[in-house]
Amino acid sequence: MSVTGRVSFIAKAAALWAGTGMAALCIALAGVGFLAAAGFIWLLTRFPPYGAAAIAGGVLLVLAVLTVVIGNGMIRRMKARQPSMLAEFGGMLGLTARIVGMMVRKDPRKAIILSVIAGALAEYVTSDRKK
Repeated sequence: MSVTGRVSFIAKAAALWAGTGMAALCIALAGVGFLAAAGFIWLLTRFPPYGAAAIAGGVLLVLAVLTVVIGNGMIRRMKARQPSMLAEFGGMLGLTARIVGMMVRKDPRKAIILSVIAGALAEYVTSDRKK
């Protein structure tokens, strides 16, 4: 399979996954809404309307706070696992050095041409020009 075929397949699979996930999320939210309504109706049979509304509101507030606390903990744990930017840069620099070394050994003329182009591009990007 060609590169464009693989990219096309990956894009279609990602779109299908995202669409399926959104549909499942909508259905799950509808289910949660029906459960909340059923809980409120059940509370109405046991308590007066103002008491049932207060209890339902308190439970939903506690669930919202719990969701925020759990989400915050997950984000902190994800941040702790990420490597530092310096380590990423070092790995990228090493990979670049290996690729350049292979290119110079294979065809020195192409390496010189690419280095001139890369230098010109770097000069263009980093130059101080008026906009």
